[in-house]
Amino acid sequence: MPDLGPLGRGGARRRTRRRVMAMNEINKESEPEPSEDMETPGSSDKLEKLARLLKDKGVITEEEFNLLFG
Repeated sequence: MPDLGPLGRGGARRRTRRRVMAMNEINKESEPEPSEDMETPGSSDKLEKLARLLKDKGVITEEEFNLLFG
């Protein structure tokens, strides 16, 4: 039977799980907290483009479009 190391069976899985959990914590800490008024550059342009597409497809009415961008 091969030598399974100091942690025995499943040791590699536990180490991997701990590494994944640590990386998730690091990623959480490095991401800024989203806020309601936080906009990315060009996001209003993208939103208007999407709304125009929805209006052209008949998903929203002209009146609904104007409420948003009128």
